[in-house]
Amino acid sequence: MAGCAARAPPGSEARLSLATFLLGASVLALPLLTRAGLQGRTGLALYVAGLNALLLLLYRPPRYQIAIRACFLGFVFGCGVLLSFSQSSWNHFGWSHLMLPPRPV
Repeated sequence: MAGCAARAPPGSEARLSLATFLLGASVLALPLLTRAGLQGRTGLALYVAGLNALLLLLYRPPRYQIAIRACFLGFVFGCGVLLSFSQSSWNHFGWSHLMLPPRPV
């Protein structure tokens, strides 16, 4: 098996996934940046571009693919949490069956 690539230690991919998921979920701090004067769409675009650049600098292709997917899942999770607890008129998928009082229209 002389031509095989070196394998990562057990659990390193899981740690990478968890760390980059939490990095993506840090989008929850974005409202703090909008209070500091950064507009919502601009802040979101800069956040996503910055995350992608950071992950591209830190990881090479096999680990980068894991990192970018986990980071995207964390980002989507964070955006969902932000939408759930904001004053939005959107109906949140999955929340309608919980025992929550109806939102005033």
